[in-house]
Amino acid sequence: MQLPLPVTLPVDENFDSFVNTGNEEVVSVLEQIADALPHWREAPELGPLASLQLPLLTLLGSTAIGKSHLLFATCHQLAEKSVSHLYLNLNNYEAWSLDIFEGLENLSLIALDNIHAIAGDLRWEEALFDLLNRVIETKQTMVLCSSHLGPSNPAFVLPDLRSRLAWGVIYHVNQLDDNGREEAVRLRAAERGLKLSNQALQFLLHHSERDLKSLMSLLARLDTRSLQEQKRLSVGMVKRELNLR
Repeated sequence: MQLPLPVTLPVDENFDSFVNTGNEEVVSVLEQIADALPHWREAPELGPLASLQLPLLTLLGSTAIGKSHLLFATCHQLAEKSVSHLYLNLNNYEAWSLDIFEGLENLSLIALDNIHAIAGDLRWEEALFDLLNRVIETKQTMVLCSSHLGPSNPAFVLPDLRSRLAWGVIYHVNQLDDNGREEAVRLRAAERGLKLSNQALQFLLHHSERDLKSLMSLLARLDTRSLQEQKRLSVGMVKRELNLR
């Protein structure tokens, strides 16, 4: 089996830093899965998943709303317990060979981020379909996916794959409202040890892109600038980073 290059997941994207407003149910289920693996079939609270022929859970939603964050969080918790798992971001699939899926059915969890990336590539759709069939046969692996596309979307050209993807459980991940975005930035800043005044926070929220990915990228850049300038994060610092006068 050809393994991808080692992936370093963002250490600050864990369950503690995820604002679950509007997504309480899916966060609870993922925490239960991470707690129960590798013996998840014995956990009473996961009975509905254990009863499925294909133990597949798909996080569905638009870009930059936290789907990858939830996959990272689950993998971090499994790593702490030394439970076998693998994270693959299928946005990078063109750099891999098809045999990357071989043997993954022997892991406790397979985390496949952005499975919509392979939609329309018949060879890769067939490889994913074969992997899911092996998961059904081994009966030990949990599959966790994220996607922009639902299983019935015609962008997936292989009817059998659309059918298999529909066998799992789908959770729609919801966009945070303004209060949730503010809480998410506060949490991430606190994890980074950033001293963020309320004035600077409000300026940041009202003058940057609204999606979480952009906000967290900006916060990371501000963290670096704060260290370089040896100053507390201020409105002026946010202005300079955003090239505002």
